[in-house]
Amino acid sequence: MAIASALSKLSIFATFICLAAQPALANEPSFSSTADTVFDVIKTGDPSSFSCLTYEGRDTREMWDKRLDAEPTLSAFLFQAHFTDSPSIDIILNPEFQSEAEARAEAMRYTRGLGQLPLVLRSGIKQFGIHKGREGFHGGSGKIFMYQDQSSHRISQNKLEESIFHEAVHASLDARYRLDPDWVAAQNADGRFLTRYAASRPDREDLAETALFAYALLRHPGRIPPVDSRDILAAVPNRIEFIRAILDNNEAPDEGPTIPVSCQ
Repeated sequence: MAIASALSKLSIFATFICLAAQPALANEPSFSSTADTVFDVIKTGDPSSFSCLTYEGRDTREMWDKRLDAEPTLSAFLFQAHFTDSPSIDIILNPEFQSEAEARAEAMRYTRGLGQLPLVLRSGIKQFGIHKGREGFHGGSGKIFMYQDQSSHRISQNKLEESIFHEAVHASLDARYRLDPDWVAAQNADGRFLTRYAASRPDREDLAETALFAYALLRHPGRIPPVDSRDILAAVPNRIEFIRAILDNNEAPDEGPTIPVSCQ
């Protein structure tokens, strides 16, 4: 991917960059975090490539759990979420869900949102784990862990899809890009952060925080009000161009989808 080439396209933002000198755009981040904004970037009714969920039985899996600050091995409920445009994702649930029916109902709350992700984000998710409780979500290399009560809270805010997107950036992009010299150069050139959460952890959270705003402006520009859009574009033009290059490289993975007959 020609990141350096993408960074040269900043002329399209020239109208907005000049606004950075205005007093309204101080260096203080405009938002607390992406989860705390009122923007509904990914709507529940948006198209999803999710096809069906198949039950694969019970087996032992390691499941990172913030409640324990540990990764116990559990006899987890195993499902596979199938998509029309990418390989399936393993969804594993803590045995505290007690039954296949309870575990399936919980797993289904996330499948449509997973199918709404850009391929470049979804293809990097190898395991999607679910616990009970209200801990903060966690995304690491290839893995995401969610918590039932926190998910219910996010659903009440119309933010579950956005939370899945944020964690998918951690799972799929962090290892390659969060410390990439071009990304760091874009951070330095912009000189600002969009959220206080990103500013507090620039090497760990800025990519995931900025990516959702960039995705909104690049793919759903009408979903953030014009005044906020101008502020975002003026604050982080270099990082938006970096993320544009990633999203434009949103190719299907080499391994195509394998959808069971029961899904078709």
